[in-house]
Order: sequence, then structure tokens, then C-alpha cells
Amino acid sequence: DSSRPFFLYLALAHMHVPLQIAPPPDRGIYGAALREMDALVGRIKHLADSCGKGSTLLWFTGDNGPWMQKCELAGRLGPLLGAWQRARGGSPAKQTTWEGGHRVPALAYWPGHIPAKRSSHAMLRREKRSYHNEKYGNVFFTEFYKFFTELNKKKFGFKADPQIEPGFAFQLGSPVLLHPNSGAAGKDGAVEALRLAQYKAFYTTGGAKACDGSIGPEEHHRPPLIFNLDRDIQEQEPLDVASREYQAVLPAISRAYAQALEDIATDNITVADYSKDPAAVPCCSTQHVACRCHAPTSHTAPLDQHTDRRATRLCL
Repeated sequence: DSSRPFFLYLALAHMHVPLQIAPPPDRGIYGAALREMDALVGRIKHLADSCGKGSTLLWFTGDNGPWMQKCELAGRLGPLLGAWQRARGGSPAKQTTWEGGHRVPALAYWPGHIPAKRSSHAMLRREKRSYHNEKYGNVFFTEFYKFFTELNKKKFGFKADPQIEPGFAFQLGSPVLLHPNSGAAGKDGAVEALRLAQYKAFYTTGGAKACDGSIGPEEHHRPPLIFNLDRDIQEQEPLDVASREYQAVLPAISRAYAQALEDIATDNITVADYSKDPAAVPCCSTQHVACRCHAPTSHTAPLDQHTDRRATRLCL
């Protein structure tokens, strides 16, 4: 029914690593999976257009950069080389706070509202949010980072670029983009890298596991490494700490960093201990929406549909 509003969230696992793809003889596995995903997105676009072109916003993005330890299954970094880190070992892609780890493509398609063939340099932070606009009704932004919650509205807002849709763009919160540690170095979730306009500051660096098995050492930086991404998207040469540019931008970065840490420390933070709370123990119950059970084997008796077992089971 094309007259009824709808919301579709499609989380594809295609490019995490290619899944069940038989590549043509002259192509690689990654390229074959990418083409299949592209064809699927194209079918969705065609269906949306057939239900009323211009009435549906399509938003396409990813969750992280290439998983380089998977070698030919990981794709490429393009210009986001993280050259400073690569010279010291490890991968500057997924699980790191380098641009190759956190920066992802974002495409928006909305005929009649978003002009074609236009790009924007605005920073967008992905957050779960429902926004009501008198002209467009309810528009849902559902891309989110796992470490952002809906309670963080004052600092993790949606920042859109007026040149894309002047009547629709709006801005909430701080212009600072935080890069929490993602597994390569430092405590997971701790904020030890941030972006302020074109400047990227690192208080901790490290390389994830690379294709060759190498891992970059964890290093701490006081004062921080600062890169000007407008001139150095490869993150190859940090600013000289004695330079006028570094001395000019450091106070602003330090203030933004201190404010971010204060906001996090005073925010609503769960006290649940998911390693001990019984509610978080993996479960097996065919009557529970959050539980999944392993299929019975020849060595085990079938589970009764009302069985509720704890531990050694998967809970998704």
C-alpha cells in the first residue's frame, strides 16, 4: 500500500566479510559481494520510486572500515591510509580510531529534496532519533554507534548541511566528533581521540591486527598528536608541536576534550554488571523472543518448548 508510511531498516552483512559468493573467473570475492549488494540496494531504490518517487528518503552508510586481518576479503582503505600508524606496525582500519577505522561512506537519495551530484563536508554522527517536521512528517535516523545512547542528546546530535536540504537541515549539540577506542589500543569505549573541525587529535594510538598478523604497539601522547585532515587525509605527518598552527589549535582541542569527558562522567550510565546479572545469562527458550537454542543432536534429547535453560546457550 503506497499510501501508508513505512520504515525499512536493512542491515546487510555482505561486506563484513563476503558471504556465500561465487566470484566470476576474472573477479575477486570482495568485488562479487559488492556487486550483489549494489544490485540489492538498486532493487530497493526502484521499489521505493515505484511507490512514489520523492516521498521516500533512502540513507545508505556503513559501520566501520575494512577488517584488514581478513586480507583479500577486507576491501581497501582508499586514501584513508593511517600512514603514521602503518609505519609503526599493525592495521589503521577496523578496530582503530584512525580515519580508516571510523570514517564510512554516507549516501542520501531523496528526489525533489536533495539535489543530485552534490557532496558535503559536514560531519554526521549516527544516532537513533525520531524527528518530526511539519513538512515531511516523521523522519527516522536509525544509524547509530553502539556507544551512543538516546539520552546523550545534548552532545551527540545530528548535524546536517544546509546546502543539501535548506528546509530540512538542523543541528543539535556539539560540533566535536568523538572517536572511542574500538579494540586496537586503550580501554574499549574510552574516548582518546577526537575531531574538531579539520583537526584530529590522538591521545592514544595503536594498530589492529593486519593481514600479515602484525599488531601496532599502544602508544600514549601527552600532548596529543594532531593532524590537519584537510591537508593530510592519510594521517601521515602530525603537526609539529612547536608550530604556530599546533599551538593555536591545542587550547580549543583541550577544552573540547575536557568538556566531552565531563559530559560522559556526569551522564546517565548503567550500573548493570552483565557478567553477573541473571537477566543477561544466555538462555534457551522457544517462547522467548531474545533466546535462541542450538539444534538438538543425536546425543541430546529434544528440548521441550517450555524449557528455559541457562548457560552454554546462545542469546541474540
